[in-house]
Amino acid sequence: MILKKILNKPFRLMAIIGCLYILITMLLDIFTDFSYEQSIMPFSKTVSYISEVLTFILCSLTFFLYNKHNIYYCALEILTLSNLYNGRIYAALLLTSILFILLLFDNRLASKLRLVIYLSIEFIKLILIIPYGAKNFFEYIGISLFSLCTIGCINLLFRHAYDKKDSAPVRLEDYRLSERQKDCIKEIVVNNTTIKALAINHNVSESAIKKDLSHIYTSLGITGKADLKALFIGYKF
Repeated sequence: MILKKILNKPFRLMAIIGCLYILITMLLDIFTDFSYEQSIMPFSKTVSYISEVLTFILCSLTFFLYNKHNIYYCALEILTLSNLYNGRIYAALLLTSILFILLLFDNRLASKLRLVIYLSIEFIKLILIIPYGAKNFFEYIGISLFSLCTIGCINLLFRHAYDKKDSAPVRLEDYRLSERQKDCIKEIVVNNTTIKALAINHNVSESAIKKDLSHIYTSLGITGKADLKALFIGYKF
């Protein structure tokens, strides 16, 4: 029963795997120089330990707050940056690929702000590789672009296949939503109503509407207004 609950929450399962990986890495670091043996940077040992502790904490938080996916993404980014700082280029590439896959399937690069943040972090990663020479620098860029393009193409293929697949229409009655929450869905989809306007219409605070929207997104398995509008295209309210 417990295993089934864990498997039904993918990010909770990934959090467990992440914690186990960090524990093994920390043990290897204690008895060997696993994480920083290739480093030419100062304070590499300190950076390695700090990043591992932070990653472990964030993975632990993800286990309990499995709906807050950004916590797990931060853990992956911290570990990736640490690996690059310490010269473990291929480990960083693997983590970058995993992160990009999750971001694509979770639709986290949909907004311009998120995309700018992601690209800014990637730029920082490139700077961290420079001390390790031109070969590692261009190899990282080449493999990253190849991996990201491949993952992007696979994602597009899955999306096209999903779009073509016949699916049953959405029924609001199938979800545990209050009348106010159903009305919020209608107003957003039909009229693109803002949170402030919804709060005024329903005579409640904006924080109450935000809680309603959070419950709606969680119940429907989506991440935001764009997904909500896409899900209810052609829906007759």
